[in-house]
Amino acid sequence: MFHYPFNPAELSETARIWWDLFGFYLTVAIILGVVVYAGLVLIPWIYSRRRQAVDEIQPGVIPGERGRMAYLAVIVILIAASFIAIFVESYLAVNKLAATLEEKYNVDIEELQAGEADGVLVVEVIGFQWGWTFRYPNGVETDILYLPAGRPVIFKVTSEDVFHAFSIPDLRVKVDAIPGQVNVTWTVPEKPGTYRVQCYELCGVGHAEMITKAIVLPPEVFDFWYESQSEKLESEGGEQ
Repeated sequence: MFHYPFNPAELSETARIWWDLFGFYLTVAIILGVVVYAGLVLIPWIYSRRRQAVDEIQPGVIPGERGRMAYLAVIVILIAASFIAIFVESYLAVNKLAATLEEKYNVDIEELQAGEADGVLVVEVIGFQWGWTFRYPNGVETDILYLPAGRPVIFKVTSEDVFHAFSIPDLRVKVDAIPGQVNVTWTVPEKPGTYRVQCYELCGVGHAEMITKAIVLPPEVFDFWYESQSEKLESEGGEQ
């Protein structure tokens, strides 16, 4: 029913950014892991071959045969450099999210108003115990999220009761839903299919069941659905 890809980078613009960041984390972790485990194996072996008497242990003094300050300095520098690299790369990835939307799609996420603008679909997401309401610019409301493939989508997320967290894991979309506050995020889904929408904030006894679907449709199919929903809404309004 749902997609569970090994490489989600092919599914959306946002997934590609976060997947690249994950790859960087993994690379740093592998390098540090190799260094640590190599030390666990090699250091005992090296010192066991020396078979020399060790210095007498004295409080506050590092025995000469038990380590050198240069080695300790290298270890500290390696750890510090790893943390700095992770921080810098994470900072750049977060900035890249906003920059990609502005440069590639010419959308300023801070100034964007409710509604549709320049080919961008704006969907209002309202969380409640325990479900989701998705409101489109034409006034249509659904409990299943319909999205067009290859088109930027802005999510304006809030809650009508307690804290929730709106997430489409495969598309790497996640943002808090807070009462009285609107949080904004975005994505560009690239592959038609059905994806899981889930709450990632413990919000009560029904939290585990706060799941629905995001259905990504080919552009022409989405346009047909969108127009048909608009006509249906107008006809229902006329009958009233």
